[in-house]
Amino acid sequence: MEVGRRAPGKPRQKVWKPKVKTGCITCRTRRIKCDEGKPTCARCSSSGRKCGGYYQHQTKPPEIGSCWEEHSWQHSWTPLAVVAAPVRPTNGTRIMPYPQLLVFDSKVEGQSFEFFRSYSVPELTQLFRVDEDFWHLSILQLSMTQPAVRYAVTGLGALHQKFSVGHQTVIPDDTRDTQVQFALRQCNRAINALSDTSAAAQEPMHKVATLMTCILFTCYASLQGHQTHSIMHFRNGLKLLDSLQRSMDTAGNAGSQYDELYNAFVMALTTLEIQARTLIYDDECDEILPASMIQSHASDQLRSTSSIDFKTLANARYYFDTLLSDLQCLVQDCYVQDEWTLTGARPRQSTVDRYQALLRRKVAGDIAFELLLKRQTKLDDRDQKTVLVIKLHGCLMDIYLQIFQLSPHYGDLVWDYFEANYRTIIDLSRQILGCDDDDSSSMLLSPPPSPPRKGSNADHSPPNGKNGMLEPIADATSILKQNVKHHRPVFAFSQGVVGPLYTVVAQCRDPMLRREAISLLLRYPRREGLWDSFSAGRMGWEIMNLEEGLAREWQQRDQNSKNFELQTAADIPVSCRVRDVDLRMAGPRVATVRLKTVEEVDRGERGSFHKIMTW
Repeated sequence: MEVGRRAPGKPRQKVWKPKVKTGCITCRTRRIKCDEGKPTCARCSSSGRKCGGYYQHQTKPPEIGSCWEEHSWQHSWTPLAVVAAPVRPTNGTRIMPYPQLLVFDSKVEGQSFEFFRSYSVPELTQLFRVDEDFWHLSILQLSMTQPAVRYAVTGLGALHQKFSVGHQTVIPDDTRDTQVQFALRQCNRAINALSDTSAAAQEPMHKVATLMTCILFTCYASLQGHQTHSIMHFRNGLKLLDSLQRSMDTAGNAGSQYDELYNAFVMALTTLEIQARTLIYDDECDEILPASMIQSHASDQLRSTSSIDFKTLANARYYFDTLLSDLQCLVQDCYVQDEWTLTGARPRQSTVDRYQALLRRKVAGDIAFELLLKRQTKLDDRDQKTVLVIKLHGCLMDIYLQIFQLSPHYGDLVWDYFEANYRTIIDLSRQILGCDDDDSSSMLLSPPPSPPRKGSNADHSPPNGKNGMLEPIADATSILKQNVKHHRPVFAFSQGVVGPLYTVVAQCRDPMLRREAISLLLRYPRREGLWDSFSAGRMGWEIMNLEEGLAREWQQRDQNSKNFELQTAADIPVSCRVRDVDLRMAGPRVATVRLKTVEEVDRGERGSFHKIMTW
C-alpha cells in the first residue's frame, strides 16, 4: 500500500491535534486559528473585525513534585526553577503564603540573593540561633512571593558583600561603585513595589511584607552609615507594627497565625530600639522614641516575676532583652529629671516603683536562667556563645540597677565601684570575639599631649556653624599601633559586645581596663544593628584623653606634681570626669561631639570640648 493512501473501505477521519485555548476571544468564538498577535491579532485586524483580547489564565499547580511542605525548598534556592503555588482551601487567612522559586531578573540579582542566603544570614544570626527563624525562614520565604522583599534582600546582599571585603564598619561612600548602584536600584524597586494603592495593599500579607522591607531598609542605612535614616526607618517600622497588631485583633480565629511572626517582629524592633535610644540626645529621645511605642507590644508574660520558667535559650533572650529595654527607658528618664548619678538626688516615688519592679524581674530572671543552664547539659559552640551574650548583658544590667541605689550617695564617683564588673564584661567579650591575646591594652598608641585648656567659658564652635573648622576626632588607624592585627568586619543584627564595651570605655577610669576595652572595639570591627565598634572606640579614646589630660593639669596645678602618672581610677578627680556626651548628627556620615565635664555641667557651661566625627 502506498504511503498516504487510506485502506479501502475505511471511512475518512480527521487528523487529531491538541485543542489550542490561547487564541483571542473573537477567533475562538469563530473556531478559527488565531495568530495570537498582541494587543490585537492580525487575523481580526485584516478582516476588519474587533479583536476581543485574551483571557487571563490562572497558573495551574505543577504536575511533578509534591506539596511545598514536603519539598526541601529552603535548601533548593535556584534562579532556574519556577514552581507555582498549589491552590488549597484554608480555614483562615494565611500569614505566610506558599513559596515559589522565582527566576531572578539578572545574574547580579541571583548572586546577591545567594550571598545573602549563604553568608549574610549566618552572620546576622551568629549570636542567637533563634534569629534564624526570622531571617532564614520568614524573610527568605517571603522573598519568594513578595517582589518588594526580594528586591530589598538582594540589595542588602550586595551592600553586605561590599562591606565584608572592606576594613571599616561602613561601606565606602562612593555612589559610583557598581554594587552600591545595584543596591540603590533594588531599594527603589522595592519602594515602587510597595506603592500599591489597590485593595491588596490592605491585606495582612502586604503589611507583613512592608514591615519586613522596612527592617531591611534599616540595615541598608546602617551599612551605609546613615544613622538618621536608620532611625527614621525604625520609627516607620514601629508604626507598621501597630497596624499589624490591629489586623491581628480583627482577624478573629485566624489571629493565632500571626503570633510567631509578630513576636519575631517585636524582638527585632526591641533590639533596634535599645540601640536607637543611645543615638538620640536625651532631651529629644522621649519625643522621637516614646517608651510606649515598643513597650506596649511586649508580652505581659515577659514582665512577670511569677512562675518564670525558661524552656529554651530563646525564652531567656526575649525576657532579658525586654528587661534591658525597660531599664534603658528608666535610666533616660532619670537623666532628664536629674535623678541619676547626682549626689543627694531624690527620685520620685513613681521612679522608685519602676526601679523596684525592674529589680524583681532581674532577680527572677537570673534564677530561671540558672535553672535552664542546669538542664541544658549539652550546648554546642553557638549556644555557648548565646549564653555568654546573655551573661554579658546581665552584667551590664547589674551595674545600672546598683547605680540607681548608690548614686545619691556617691554621685559621679559611683562608677568606680564596679571595676570587677568591668573586668567581667571584658573577659566575656574576649570569649565572644575569640580574642586570645595576653595584653590588649598595650596595643594602643600613647595619647597625644593635651593642648593648654582654654577658659571654662570658651566655645570652639566655628562661626556661622560651619563644621569644617572643628577639629576631627581621631580615626581608628591613628589610635592602634601599626603592627596590630586587624580582623575582618562583621555585620550582626542583634546587640552583642559593642554596647557593654562602650560602657566600660566611657565610665571605667582604670587606665588598663579602659584601654583594653578600646582595643577590642577597634581591633574587631563590628556593626551590630545601628551600633558600630569603631565609633564607640573612637569616642572612648577622646573621652579618655580628655579626662586624663585634665587630671594631669589638675595634678600639676593644684598638687605641684610634675611627674604624675595615672595608675588608678581615683587619680581622676570628679571635676575632670565627663558627665554628658552630646552627639548631634550634622549631615550624612558626620556628627558633632561635645563633651561636658562635671565641673562644666555644674556651672551650666556648654563644654569646651567640641569636635567633628566622620565615618
